[in-house]
Order: sequence, then C-alpha cells, then structure tokens
Amino acid sequence: MTPRPPIFISAVSKELRSARQLVANTLQFLGYEPVWQDIFGAEQGDLRGVLREKIDDCKGVVQLVGQCYGAEPPATDEQFGRLSYTQYEALYARQQGKKVWYLLLDKDFPCDPHESEPEELAKLQADYRQRVQADTHLFHPLNSLDALKAKILEIKDELARLRRGVKLWATAVTALLVLIVGLVVWLLVKPPPPPLPEPITADRANAAFIAKNYPSAFDIYSRLSDSASTNIPYHRRIEECARLGRLEKPFLDRYLALVQQQPTNAIFHNYLGNAYLMLDPQDKDGKAHEHYESAVSLDPKLSSPLANLGILAYRSGKSDKAESFFKQYVTMETNDAQGWVNLGLLHVARVETNTNDAVVVAEADDALRKALQQDPSSSSAYKGLGKLWAAMGHKKEALDAYQKSYALNDAQPDVRQQVELLAWESGGIRADDFKTRGGFSAETNTPAAIIAMQMLDQGQFQQAEATCLEWTKLDPENPLAWRLLGRACERQGHADDARRAFAQIEPVLKANSR
Repeated sequence: MTPRPPIFISAVSKELRSARQLVANTLQFLGYEPVWQDIFGAEQGDLRGVLREKIDDCKGVVQLVGQCYGAEPPATDEQFGRLSYTQYEALYARQQGKKVWYLLLDKDFPCDPHESEPEELAKLQADYRQRVQADTHLFHPLNSLDALKAKILEIKDELARLRRGVKLWATAVTALLVLIVGLVVWLLVKPPPPPLPEPITADRANAAFIAKNYPSAFDIYSRLSDSASTNIPYHRRIEECARLGRLEKPFLDRYLALVQQQPTNAIFHNYLGNAYLMLDPQDKDGKAHEHYESAVSLDPKLSSPLANLGILAYRSGKSDKAESFFKQYVTMETNDAQGWVNLGLLHVARVETNTNDAVVVAEADDALRKALQQDPSSSSAYKGLGKLWAAMGHKKEALDAYQKSYALNDAQPDVRQQVELLAWESGGIRADDFKTRGGFSAETNTPAAIIAMQMLDQGQFQQAEATCLEWTKLDPENPLAWRLLGRACERQGHADDARRAFAQIEPVLKANSR
C-alpha cells in the first residue's frame, strides 16, 4: 500500500483552529496525511526544534496567513530575525527546499474567537502579510471557509506531483527492504546494538505537556530539573504536571527524595511543602508548614515560601501573621499582582468585621489597586474591590468592580450572584431604557445584566445579542455588556463578531482606570 504523503499545516492555533481542521479534512480526502503543531502561548523553552523535526518529515507546507501573529520563540532567530513560530514554519520549510503554499486570508475571513493582540504584534504580522504578497511565491486571498476548501482542491494537481514522488520512493523502499531482509538473515548471529536514548530536552518536555501527556512531561521536566535544580520554572512545571495529571504521589515522592539527598536546599523544601498541601489542602498534620518554615530559614531571599506561609496563616485565622508574611513577600516581589491581591483580601476580611477602620479600608484599596497596576486584567483584584465596597455599603462601586471581574472571567458563579444581587439595588441600565427591547419581555426596572444573562441561560442567543448590542450603545463603558455580547455571538457561531466584542473589554477597562 502506497504511504500517504505528509503535509504540514501552518496556522496560528488560537485564530485559525477551525480553518486548519477544514484544510486537514480536505487533505485527508485527497489522500494526504495532515500534520501540525498546536502552540497556544509562550511555553517554557523553545519549540523550534519540534517544528523542524515535523517539517523535515513532510513533503510540503500549507500556510494559512491570518491577522494574528501568535506565539514567538524566547529569543530572536539568528537566521530570520524576530518572527513568530508560525512564520518560522514557512521560512524554515522554504530553506529546506520544501514546497510552500501561502493561503492569504482576508480580514473578514471567519476566524475562531480569540483575544486581540498588542499593537506591536499586529504590526509584525501585517508586515509579514505584505512580504508574502510581494514574494515571488503564489498567494491566494480568501474570505470564506468554502473558498478555502475550494483552493485546497485547486492545488491538488501540485500535490499530486508529491504523491508520484512518494510512489517512486515506496518502490525504492520495497527494493531496499528485500536487501535488508537478506542482510538481517546474514547478521542474525550478531546481537542487536542497544537503542540510543532519546535526548532530554525542554522541547520534548514542552511537546509532551502541550499534548497533555503529563506523566511523560513530568518525567522529562524532572530530569531537566535534576541538572538545573535552581531553575524555578522547571519546578513549577513539574508541580503543574502533577496537578493536571493527578500525579500527587509521584510529586511527593520526588521531593521527599530530593530533601533527603539535599536537606539544606530551600527550593526542595518549598516544593515538598507544596506536595504535602496538594494531598492535604488543610495541612492538618502541619507538614507543609514545617517545610515552608525550613525553606525560609535556609534561604531568607526565597520569596515563594513566604507567600505560602501567609496563605496557611490566613486560613487558620492568624491574620497578623498572614499580614507579616504577605508584606515580606510583596517587598521582595513588588511586580507580582497575586501577592498584592493576597494582601488586599486579608485587609478586606478585616473591613468586613469592622467597617469603621478607615486605615484598614485604605490599606485594602491600596493593595488591590497595586495589583491592578501590575496586571490590569486581574479578575481577582476587581473581585476583591467588589467585596471591599460591598462591605462599606457602596453598592454602586461594588457592582462596578464585580462587573469588571465577571467581564474578565465569567467562570465565577459567586461573582455572578453578587452582580445579580447588586444590579437590582444600584441603578444602571434597565428594561425601560431600551427602545427596541430586543424581543424580551421583562418588568420595566429589570437590570440589563440580568436580562442578558437569563437569555443566555435559556438559549435565547439571538435575543441576547440584540439586547447586548443596544446595551453597549446605552452604556459603552460597561465591560460586562461587551463580555455578554461576545458570548451571545459565540454561541451562534458568529466568530468575528464575538472576537470584536471581546476585544473591547480591555480598552474599556483601561479607559475606566484613568
């Protein structure tokens, strides 16, 4: 049977996953084996080695050139300069003499919903698109999925030439196999050489992690960490593999052994504490606390165990101790938004028991504002501000903060509950403010947020879209209106409209923070 020639499909995953799948299905129909590499963000390490291996095994590359730049290598490429992984795929393939088909997608091509990219990355991608158009290689501007499928079918004659080459290759391989059989018979008296071990690289670890092969990734990251024990990102990835892959026991066994081997290593004690806490979140026997204390005494400059001790103290009701640990942590890690959130939430808890302490109120507000300075998209910081203002009885400010938190992360049922509760009491856009009413029937004082969320719950996506569209016109600076509009469009398969709605959230938040 003639092998199926492999064709590499190059595309930015977050933007063109559906388009890439269509191309893959079409190539399979034509008798080819589609190959690609999912890349979602700046994973630890460099994935160019993985990409080179896959492209070397392929007969050609089909590149979907969209509007997104995508993830990029951690360092500028010595041959090609600064570029994204997707751009690298095509340039490397051409350098190796592979055939590359550029399929240039128009701005109105139906992409998957995704967050917008920074201006700098958008400019880099626009420059790349211009180079593709100016290049001597052919490009094909497309504006629909049907056009994309038709274009793949159009280039089947060019693909067929690759297939003929593969048939010749298969014939040669058959002849070679006959020769090999003879050689094997001749060499049977000799034992086979031992297989060469696969190299232990960050690329292999990252590829296994992306493929969700957490046991394999856990093993490779552990080996990498053994030769670079001070590399904190390796320890974090090992912990992440343990949590996602339910490898709590191997995680504990690893760091137990490491602490026994090097009892004065603060990093090992900190992660052994994390391993105990993963198995016993309440730390009933105090083992996690013991190892965090050991880490601090062994290396006072290591910040992570301070945050961990603060969290344990807070959970056990030792507010003053928790505050001391959190303050030490943010002094060492001033740019860590979550550290400021932890400190802010501690002060918020105090405000909830004593709203008359103006100093504590100011400290809570200050810590949460500093968290937002470091990470303007911190939903937990906005949630903390919502709790603070709700405790103070400032319902309008609390609703504003909770809405921002839910707009950034709508997988928070407790925040949604607060939005629904406060929306009734805090003014804002209501049913009788709508002119068209989007096909809904509600009491005149029903808040817009409740109308839209109930429509989405009930599967009334078209009505929700119409309602949210008018809501964004009535209150364009409300990020929740844009989030729910995006969700309504997304549920109907209107990917471009959803992407445009989601893209409004961060600019609105920035405008509100001025």
